[in-house]
Amino acid sequence: MNKILDKKYNYLSNFFTTAIKESRLFHSLIFYGSNIYLQYLMALEIARQLNCIEDKSEDCNCRNCRWIRENKHPAVMTISKIDNKSDSSKTVISEEQINMVLDTLVNSSDYHRVFIFCDAEMKKLSREEYIEYKDFIETGFNLPQEDNEYIWYPSGINSNCFSTVAANAMLKSIEEPNSNVTFIFLTKNKEELLQTIISRSQAFYMPDMQVMEYEVDFFKDYFGQYPCFQKEKALDFAQCLLNYQIEKSLEPEYIIDCIQYYLEETAKYNSKNRCLLSVIHKDIDKTQQSKNMIKAYIKEQTVYEDLAFYFAQRI
Repeated sequence: MNKILDKKYNYLSNFFTTAIKESRLFHSLIFYGSNIYLQYLMALEIARQLNCIEDKSEDCNCRNCRWIRENKHPAVMTISKIDNKSDSSKTVISEEQINMVLDTLVNSSDYHRVFIFCDAEMKKLSREEYIEYKDFIETGFNLPQEDNEYIWYPSGINSNCFSTVAANAMLKSIEEPNSNVTFIFLTKNKEELLQTIISRSQAFYMPDMQVMEYEVDFFKDYFGQYPCFQKEKALDFAQCLLNYQIEKSLEPEYIIDCIQYYLEETAKYNSKNRCLLSVIHKDIDKTQQSKNMIKAYIKEQTVYEDLAFYFAQRI
């Protein structure tokens, strides 16, 4: 895997590398989190490993790896309202685009086809956006489009990004996938995607690259036998989270971020344990749902209790 992805998302890098090596990668993937550039990098890296004809190493310079880094591979396509588009619609992924995808699947191919779905625009970047762009470019991968004044900027896809006809046509191809085809959806919040896409995909949370210090000691005792969790301590765990938030004058999102960080670190140190990784991915999904509950102005205590009882009942 790419060094940046290995450093930040070691457990995901190992998961996908193993899945590709053993030919058990799911046909539809969802990446969600705040940095879409990093999700796009992960999608391209997966496409590169799927199509590499040599050793799949990071510095491989085979024809397929070179084409994918240049964003010119005929079987790896970015689908957005501005990419791989021949019709005049400017605000949605259109029926014509999805038909183009379906037409490419009619014939067999020696390549592993990868379709990356996102929203995108050409724009002048803010300082923060430029930093994300610069980090991406330094990986050696190219963007789908570039010019002298505007830069290709990806954003999270949602259900409003598809025309109704396009969405229906795409769902059929996901329901009845061809061999050697992978769909990847990039979004900030996976709940904003069509539920039919979510139900047919594997979802992976990709936190931002921003370096933060996360405290885990205040709740670590409750995870002493993780993934097992003592049911009788569920309410104590919820109260522990609330007390620490109040005592330290913290935002509730930070409390949930600390739990996510703990889970991500646990995944890194258990990257070869497939069963445990499956549990961790589900737990990370649940903590993300807890953050969404907080954003919906649900009381912190209710959110913490919901999360605590989830951990107590899931095994």
